[in-house]
Amino acid sequence: VRDIYDVGDYLVLITTDRLSAFDRNLASIPFKGQICFSPYQTARNNNFVVLNFQVLNETSLWWFNNTQHITPNAIVSSPDRNVVITKKCSVFPIEFVVRGYVTGSTDTSLWTVYNKGVRNYCRNELSDGLVKNQKLPANILTPTTKAADHDVPISPNEIVERGFMTQADFDEASMKALSLFEFGQRVAKDHGLILVNTKYEFGRSSDGSILLIDDIHTPDSSRYWLASSYEERFQKGLEPENVDK
Repeated sequence: VRDIYDVGDYLVLITTDRLSAFDRNLASIPFKGQICFSPYQTARNNNFVVLNFQVLNETSLWWFNNTQHITPNAIVSSPDRNVVITKKCSVFPIEFVVRGYVTGSTDTSLWTVYNKGVRNYCRNELSDGLVKNQKLPANILTPTTKAADHDVPISPNEIVERGFMTQADFDEASMKALSLFEFGQRVAKDHGLILVNTKYEFGRSSDGSILLIDDIHTPDSSRYWLASSYEERFQKGLEPENVDK
């Protein structure tokens, strides 16, 4: 959870100690704003996952710095471990959720809706016979609206028809989101992890360009599984070992 301050041409984002899940603030955890699981270094020891602690902002900044070949972003600087200064953007009210696996437990998760018989989700055709935690044939985009109290799935056509984005802007942001996810999956694989799903947010800067905003590929916004045990546990019908929040 972040606090946001408007300082003219820029925004100051402060990562707080508050913990949220399912679109609700649940608790305050001391030092959470400073420390978060890093998706880069993991080790197995007596069936426990030992994680290298890094600053949440630094995790996100690493991804921002290493994805500029895919899309520009709004980051200006990070003067403190909890603080990021960004360009002010006109934020698109859409979260670009990208999924690589059939999983999840919330009302909007892919497994929940698939298990209820839905075979067309956000204009993605899903075949019969998929099981929970199975890898999809290809990554899919399932956008949601950024509602005040909860997120609502929305199709690409609805996004344009309701005036949330133009077709050109949606196409550009969608391409960026899918490319970012593919890159994230490759990096995660190189470090023994599976990037299962995540969300991206975009905004338009004062010069008209579309920028990546908020955060990217952190355990706060993404689901990660351990690659080493995924296949065996999947075949046994067990839940994957995860390293996200």
